[in-house]
Amino acid sequence: SSHPSVEAAVPDPPASVEARSSAKMPLIGLFMQAVCENIERIEFPEDIVEWTLDVEQSAGIDKRERITINAREEVEVPNSKGSANFIVKWEGAKQASTMSVVTITRKTDVKEMKGKKLGEYDATSNEMAPIAIFDCRGMEPTKWHPVGPFTVVAADGGKTFKEVDLSDAEGDGWVEYDDEKDQPVGITELKYEFKVMK
Repeated sequence: SSHPSVEAAVPDPPASVEARSSAKMPLIGLFMQAVCENIERIEFPEDIVEWTLDVEQSAGIDKRERITINAREEVEVPNSKGSANFIVKWEGAKQASTMSVVTITRKTDVKEMKGKKLGEYDATSNEMAPIAIFDCRGMEPTKWHPVGPFTVVAADGGKTFKEVDLSDAEGDGWVEYDDEKDQPVGITELKYEFKVMK
């Protein structure tokens, strides 16, 4: 018969598990940049920081707005031995999608992070810098709500401001006064982007 043989329709063997898993579980970095006045650094302390994000389903249209995730809360992933910092089960999805805050250790091989540390923004750098990395499986972050609580350290050994909400830094600016060094401090033009880490 002239029907094409069944073998011809067999797809190529799947790529190696490593190749597939790395494509499926990207590490997504949150990078920020801001114009800082009389500020040495902004800290995102792991023991108190809450990341407030909008997330969406990787292969779908479903979204969740203003979810909070932190490195301290572990949730068990259904039907697996693992745990994650945030889990959502999208409608119609077979498996739960997970997100975790990545802590940089010697084991975390993220080339872009060589010589850099997370959880802190150097206010003198004036460039986009990574402040957090999320291990995302089945979802990805689309928006960061910089509500904190963050810590801002004034320049020249000045005052440390705790529990800072940087939402204003995206608009009119976050402005305070450092009465220890008699200097105004401010953070304006806060920008951020999410990038897949290499």
